[in-house]
Amino acid sequence: MKSRLLHIALLLLTVAIQAKADNFGFTKQNPLIFGMDMDYPPLQYVNPDGIPEGKDVAFIQELMHRMNIPFTYAPNTWSAIAGDILNGKVDLGMMVYSSYRKDSTNYSRAVFRMYYQILYRANEKSSFDIRNLSGKTIAFMSSRPVKDTLEKIGAKTVIVTDISKAILNLSEGYYDALICFRHQTKYLTERYNIGNLLYTDLTLMPREYCYVSNNKELIDAINKELDKMEQEGVINGIYGVDITSEFGSSEIPRWIWYLVAFVVFTSLIVVIFLQRKARKRLMLEMKRAQESEELARQNEQKAKENEELARQNEQKAKENEERARKSEELKDVFLSNVSHALRTPLNAVIGFSDLLMSTPEEMLPNEERQQLYGLINDNGLQLLHLINELLTLSDIEVKDKNFERQVIDVDQEMRSYAAEIRPQLSEGVAFVLNEPMNGIRAVLDNKMMRTVTMHLLENAQQHTQFGAVELSYYVKEGGLYVEVKDTGEGLPDPLKKNIFALLSDKNTYTQEEVPGLGLSVLKAIIDKSGGKVGYKDNEEAGRGCIFWYWAPVQIVD
Repeated sequence: MKSRLLHIALLLLTVAIQAKADNFGFTKQNPLIFGMDMDYPPLQYVNPDGIPEGKDVAFIQELMHRMNIPFTYAPNTWSAIAGDILNGKVDLGMMVYSSYRKDSTNYSRAVFRMYYQILYRANEKSSFDIRNLSGKTIAFMSSRPVKDTLEKIGAKTVIVTDISKAILNLSEGYYDALICFRHQTKYLTERYNIGNLLYTDLTLMPREYCYVSNNKELIDAINKELDKMEQEGVINGIYGVDITSEFGSSEIPRWIWYLVAFVVFTSLIVVIFLQRKARKRLMLEMKRAQESEELARQNEQKAKENEELARQNEQKAKENEERARKSEELKDVFLSNVSHALRTPLNAVIGFSDLLMSTPEEMLPNEERQQLYGLINDNGLQLLHLINELLTLSDIEVKDKNFERQVIDVDQEMRSYAAEIRPQLSEGVAFVLNEPMNGIRAVLDNKMMRTVTMHLLENAQQHTQFGAVELSYYVKEGGLYVEVKDTGEGLPDPLKKNIFALLSDKNTYTQEEVPGLGLSVLKAIIDKSGGKVGYKDNEEAGRGCIFWYWAPVQIVD
C-alpha cells in the first residue's frame, strides 16, 4: 500500500515538473496575467463591449498559443499598468524600452521599432522639423528623450496623457504641433476623419517596443520564440508593414533638399572667401618682400661707407624673404588640407543625392533608400561642422578678440557639462567627475571654458565604446587645469606628434585618417588666452587618450 502511494506521488511530482518546464508553472487555474492599456489604439484597447482588441492583443494570443501558456488580460489605465508591470503585480506587458528602467526589470528583444512623426495643421506656413521648433508649443506623451530634445532647442512643451484627445485639440488649434508615433498618426486621423493635419517624419532616435516582465526566464523564452516568428513573417503578418517598416514615405523630405542647397551654397561662399583672403595676404607678403629687396639694394650701395651696416641690412632682407616664402607655403598647406576635408563629405552628399534621383523607386529598397538619406544628413552635418570650425578659426585669427572675463562658479559649470555629455555615452560607458574638495570660483571667459571642455568631452564620447570617460579639474600654478581621460581606441601614431597643428603640415591628412580642424581651433583659443594644451596616452588604463589644457585665471576666495 505504501509503495503504491509513493508511486502515485512520484508520478504527480513528475507531471508538475513537466508542466512547469513547458509553461513556467502557468495553468488554466493560475494563468499568466497580461497587463494591457485600455486606450492605446491601434495596438491595444478595450472596445465598447468590454472586449480587448488591437494588434498587441492578436499578437499575444499567437505568442502564448505557440508557447502553450494559458493567460488572461488585466486592462487598466497606462499609469496603473506601467506600475503593475514594473512591480511584478502582473506577469507580462509591453512597453517602450528605457535605459533608465533596464536595471529594475527585464526587456525582450524589440518586437518592432516605433518611429516618431510630427503633426501640424495644413494651413501653417512655417516648416516643422527638429531643426526649427524653437518657440513653438509642442505636445507629446511623456518621454524623457523627446522632452530633453525639445527643451534643448527652445520649444515650449506640453505633456498629454490621451493621444486621441491631443490630436483633436491640435486640429482645433490648441498647440502648434504634436509628436507621436507613426502608427498612431495613421490610425487616429482616419478614425476621427481629421482632414486638416499634415505630418512629417522626425529624425529622433526610434524607440524599441518590447515585452517586459520581472521573470527573466519567461523573457528569455519569449526572445527565442520572437526570433522564430520574425523568420516566419508572423510579426509583419499581424502588425502590418505600415507599422514594422522604418519609413512609409518614398519621397525625399524637403529639408534634405534645403540642407543640400544650404551646404553647397555655404561651401562655395567659404571657399571664395578663403581664396580671396589668402590671395590678399600673399600680395601683401610679396609687396613686403619687394620692399625688403629694395632696401637690401640700397644698403649694398652704402656698403663702402659702412660695411657692418650693409651686412645687417642684407641679413634683414634675407629674413623678410624667408617670411614671404613661409607665408606662401602656409597658404598652399591650408588650401590643400581644407579642400581635402571639404571635398570628402561634399562628394558624399552630391553622390548619394544623384543616386537617389537617378534610381527608380522600385529598383531601390526602402531600407537602402533610408540609409542613403541618413548618409546625406550625416555628411551634410559633418560639412557644416567643418565650416563652423573654419569660421571660428578665422574669427580668432583675424579679429584678435578679447575674452569677456567674469566671476564663474567653475564647479557648477563642470557639473552642467557632465550632465550634458552623460546621456550621449555608449551603453556601459561610465562617466566620472573629479571635483576639488573646496570648489573653485574664478574670473575667466565662460564661453572659452565651455567651448574647449565640451570639445574634449565630445571627442572622448565619440571614441569610447566601453570603460569610462573621466573629467578632472583643479587649481595649478595660478591657473585652471582641466583634464579629460578616456579608454577609447586612442590616437594613431602618425597623428600624435602634430595633433594640434593640422593647418601647418602637408602630411597631416591621409585617406584613412582625417581628424578635422577641431583641435586646431581649440589650440588657437587656448593660445589667445595665454594658456597651454597637450595630449598623452592613457598608460594607466593601457588604452585611450588624455587631453588637458591650462589657462591663466584669477582664483576668487
